[in-house]
Amino acid sequence: MEHRRLHRALAGAVALLVAAAGGLAVAAPASAAVPDDFTVTGSGYGHGVGMSQFGAYELAREGRSAVKILRHYYSGSKVPYTSTPKRVRVQVYGPDPYGYSGYGDSGRTTITVSGGDWRVRVPGKGTVAQGSGTKTLKVRIGAKGNVRVRVDDRTHVAPKVRIQWSGTTYWRPSGRTAVATVVGTHGSYKNGRLTIQGRSGTPNITNDVLLNTEYLYGIAEMPSSWGLNGGDRALRAQAVTARSYALSKIASVRTACDCHVVDDVRDQNYAGWRKEAEGTGGRYGAAWKKAVDATTRDTTTARVLQVGGRPVAAHYFSSSGGRTANSEDVWSSALSYERSVADPYSLRAPGNSYRSWTRTITQAKARQLFGLQNVASIKVTRTWSSGQMRTLTATQPDGTTATLTGKADQMRAWVGRATTRGSLPAAWVSRISG
Repeated sequence: MEHRRLHRALAGAVALLVAAAGGLAVAAPASAAVPDDFTVTGSGYGHGVGMSQFGAYELAREGRSAVKILRHYYSGSKVPYTSTPKRVRVQVYGPDPYGYSGYGDSGRTTITVSGGDWRVRVPGKGTVAQGSGTKTLKVRIGAKGNVRVRVDDRTHVAPKVRIQWSGTTYWRPSGRTAVATVVGTHGSYKNGRLTIQGRSGTPNITNDVLLNTEYLYGIAEMPSSWGLNGGDRALRAQAVTARSYALSKIASVRTACDCHVVDDVRDQNYAGWRKEAEGTGGRYGAAWKKAVDATTRDTTTARVLQVGGRPVAAHYFSSSGGRTANSEDVWSSALSYERSVADPYSLRAPGNSYRSWTRTITQAKARQLFGLQNVASIKVTRTWSSGQMRTLTATQPDGTTATLTGKADQMRAWVGRATTRGSLPAAWVSRISG
């Protein structure tokens, strides 16, 4: 997992400096002095700010409670039971409301409801279509911005249309369980309802669900299977951070999407029923739901991660190289609760395939990265308090050097683009050898 937010703007100047080294360089055979490739050796996965998920998993296996896990990774935090809003609105399809390139949907889509009863409703008019069994609805936005939903041979037109199905808090809660899917999303939806409006000529579809239970049941940010392997407290910690993040966004509705949050890494990965149904017979999903329920008293009271009495937008990531990062060393803002803390737990957690990794930089890419004619060596010469790379120094055979300096995530992006894979798992780079 890489939760959040590699697409956020990376702050901090990056300097590229070239200086002639003093003295005369002794000539060496080109094959020895100028390697064809460099091997980047590192560990960890993700930006490094906040809770390490593999670290939380290991702490849970060692007997730490969810509250203790959270207080370890979020400095000065408290995790009380707190009153919360009842519902949250999640954009699952539609234009990007944040202004990030490469995100958002366009054009028409279809919605399929299966397994129970369904109905189409228009505010002010009531139910305009209804039925049972599997039904596919074709959705597009007309020339005047109205929603057009085609059911069989009839098209219903309105500024706003809602799709409801049985087994939800909105309609026939004791009825047969139905599931809605929307082409173009990465989730499916057993809970809530779908609301459709037009935005920039595209259907904007939100799933309106209960915050403390239904929304969190669908958050796909940590392996549910951990709950069956000693990691139940880690799942609980994840549930609290996910709830707290949503609460930090729920004060107002974004006009661009008529939503509080979106369903991917711009906020949090929300897969709905697909998360709940994980594993044979929903075995893994049940472990995740159990963990969520353990942090919830009712639909308006649950554990929340707070600093100074307010919920925080807590960052989290997969695994570290042994220590987490200060927020300002990775991005720009210094957040009091996201300080660098020891995280040896990531490195000893079972199943962590990013405990150690390597990537390759070709000589041609190294020359391009540092602006040198030839690169004989690359060294990590400065690190942030987390151990993430801060400055790299490259040296030519004649002793000329060039340095690359920046915030941890910017270094990760820059060096990553120079590798043969085009990216780095993390900025914890221990050495670069040629």
